[in-house]
Amino acid sequence: MHALPDEVVSLLGVADADTLLHDADALAEALAQAGWSPEVESGRFSTEGWDVVASAWPPNLSVFRDGDLLDVRRDALAVAAALRDERDRWAFETEGPDWSGWSVDDSRWTAEEIDWLEWRGRGAVVHLFTAPAAALGSDTLPPHLHLAIERDDVPADGVPRDDERDRRVASAGSVVERWFLVGELDLPDELLAILEADHDQRVSAAAASERRMRDSGFDDPTG
Repeated sequence: MHALPDEVVSLLGVADADTLLHDADALAEALAQAGWSPEVESGRFSTEGWDVVASAWPPNLSVFRDGDLLDVRRDALAVAAALRDERDRWAFETEGPDWSGWSVDDSRWTAEEIDWLEWRGRGAVVHLFTAPAAALGSDTLPPHLHLAIERDDVPADGVPRDDERDRRVASAGSVVERWFLVGELDLPDELLAILEADHDQRVSAAAASERRMRDSGFDDPTG
């Protein structure tokens, strides 16, 4: 069977509401223990050929991998197999074809409309998707997989913004909480300015990076 990187296997092993998805500090600690390295940018971690974009409120993450089409499919199938092997932990469902058991060159990849695969267990929901290269405006999106891990108690329309919490975190949150806060969607400029002046270099560097992205007009969390 195709082997996944240890960092991905370890991440799947702690994908639950009480460990990986408990809070900001638990999320960062679980990723670090699984072997993922934090980047300068808020909420971003990586290992060779793989990237994570994470958020803390509520705790969730997306794992991305792109590259050669067959290699990406092998990795997606290996992720599905790892989840399928723990049937006592994960309940599986999909609205489309169950591609988790196909070969990488199965004709159904191009004949069928691929949908997300879903697993639920231990307070978490896992979604897995893969796609071939596709046009994205004037650019081309390469073959990729997207593995999303979220809490299953989050409303479908998300959690409303909590401005009071954001101000509290900016002034008195942990270093990890402040680092995650930098990347929160539509964070007010005055809070970003506070984080740019943070005494911890990890926070201030992330805030400076976020400021550069805002000033350049680029603010794509998956780019």
